[in-house]
Amino acid sequence: MARTALLKHPRILVPVVLLALVGALVANVLTADRRPTPAPLGASASVSGGLARIHGVIPLESDGWIPPTPSATLANPPGEELHRVRILLELTAMEQGGLTFDPSKYAVSALGTGQWKAVWFSADSTVAPQGAIINTTLVFELPDRAIDLTLELPGGPGLSLGTSHHRGRN
Repeated sequence: MARTALLKHPRILVPVVLLALVGALVANVLTADRRPTPAPLGASASVSGGLARIHGVIPLESDGWIPPTPSATLANPPGEELHRVRILLELTAMEQGGLTFDPSKYAVSALGTGQWKAVWFSADSTVAPQGAIINTTLVFELPDRAIDLTLELPGGPGLSLGTSHHRGRN
């Protein structure tokens, strides 16, 4: 009977529906998984087996960089509303068992949704002994309008990419 009464009174039904939608939105925000706070650009962060630090986040179109070996992926322009970013990453093996580097384990994520894998990388999978340093380059295609970008690290909080790589588009 209460349901029938609501349907007969749209002035009551509309606020009830809006209140339910707002409640669902608030519940979704409050129960969403929180991303760990990434280390600021230039700082080091822990990674399984050692430390990671970004030395540069450089848009490919700003410096004309090309890979040392030809790449079919990089030979074509990036997709619509995307730009390519070269990340210069240093990994230092600190643990006794060394540090395992697998480029497929690294991705860039954005606030909200979205995660992108590298479209090109300079170093293949390897294991660095304790005390060794791996310098590698990872190239990603990222959305022009993505915000709060983080390089996700295996076993670590991630590294912030900052904002200098964004292209201004209206």
